[in-house]
Amino acid sequence: MEKTLKQRALNSSNWVIVSYVFSQGFRLGGNLILTRLLVPEMFGVMAIVSVLLVGIAMFSDLGIFQYIIQSKHSNKPSYVNTAWTIQILRGGLITLVLLGIAAAFDLLQSFKIFADTSVYSVPELPLIIAVMSITALIAGFNSINLALLNKDLRLKEIGLIDVFSQLLGLICMIFLAYLLENIWALVIGTILSSFVKMLMSHLPSFGERNKISWDTRAVKDIFNFGKWIFGASIFTFFAGQGDRLILGGLLTPEELGIYTIAFFLATAFRNIIHKVMSSVFYPVLSEVVRTRPTELQTIYYKIRSRVDIVVMIVVGFLASSGHLFIELLYDDRYIDAGWMLESLSLATIFVGITMAGTCVLALGDSRVIMKLTATSSVALFVTVPIAHIFFGIEGAVFAIALNSIVELPLLFLIMKKYKLLDWKKEIRFFPLFFLCYATGYLSLQQLGL
Repeated sequence: MEKTLKQRALNSSNWVIVSYVFSQGFRLGGNLILTRLLVPEMFGVMAIVSVLLVGIAMFSDLGIFQYIIQSKHSNKPSYVNTAWTIQILRGGLITLVLLGIAAAFDLLQSFKIFADTSVYSVPELPLIIAVMSITALIAGFNSINLALLNKDLRLKEIGLIDVFSQLLGLICMIFLAYLLENIWALVIGTILSSFVKMLMSHLPSFGERNKISWDTRAVKDIFNFGKWIFGASIFTFFAGQGDRLILGGLLTPEELGIYTIAFFLATAFRNIIHKVMSSVFYPVLSEVVRTRPTELQTIYYKIRSRVDIVVMIVVGFLASSGHLFIELLYDDRYIDAGWMLESLSLATIFVGITMAGTCVLALGDSRVIMKLTATSSVALFVTVPIAHIFFGIEGAVFAIALNSIVELPLLFLIMKKYKLLDWKKEIRFFPLFFLCYATGYLSLQQLGL
């Protein structure tokens, strides 16, 4: 890896981590305040609304950002502006679909299709979905310059936009929650955050202003690259968001709200790893593929070693002592989030291994991601309901935590195909997890906690 590329990658990684820490810090602080102003049921309802928004967005994902980062044509204004035009059309389509879903929920509720205790039977749900649909339209107007900044590893600017827009939205949520004491505080704050991010993405310092354009060749190239991303995004949604869709029909709004708190805490660390993978490692590995592909395996495992060491240490202690975070930060209404947090943290153990998918995507094979996510999403929808039938909510949460295991056999086969696999380097840091877990567990036993 060239020194300049390494320096750029390290600098970008630092900015991603710093911005993400601030972002999650704001989110956690806001979460602690909001959970004292609002009841758990409201977080359960918003969890379902958020899943629907993310789901429809991913169902229509054409991989525009990934294309801009990976393509050699991303320096051509006609390609950039065409990508922006497609993105706007996609945002409008998502909004219309969400309005249709809101109408469908209203109709189904009138026929009393859902159980009275289900989240889906909450009367305000259809209207909240309809109002929140505007966030998709707003996001459609985000500047493509965000993708160009990412390609050039200028992640400081992106991080500042994310943190600032989130902070304003959070302040709005807290203020309105204090005044209104209802779920609309969360809705309005989310919309404000989306609007601020869109406006900031068009700052002149980030690049030339996007314009409406339609280049037929650019459209063809984007769709050829994005067709596999489209399929992968659908399955990624089911794999990453399907847990709340399933639990929404199995749990009460209060139980789902508690699960949502545990899920937020359990995935906070995993999300930062994914963020660094997509924002830093993917552009870096793409550049390695373009410049000296023979060194791809060496560079891949060099990055992996750093990721695996941190992951094993953090997850080991979190899985053994996560309940302490809940007991210290939340009141007794959320006490069950403790064991959920410890169980859900186990999913992060394999996050380093999944980086191989990012590596293969850098090679231009976008089909791999679809195969992996299809495997895990099918497993999720099969195992979670069965686990709930036999073992209740505990079984369902544990099935969610271990779902990523099903991807591993296929992932190893793909790595072997591209001559990336080194078994010794894959398993060398797993003992570190068990050591940290045992240390955390025994320490708590000694302290009587």
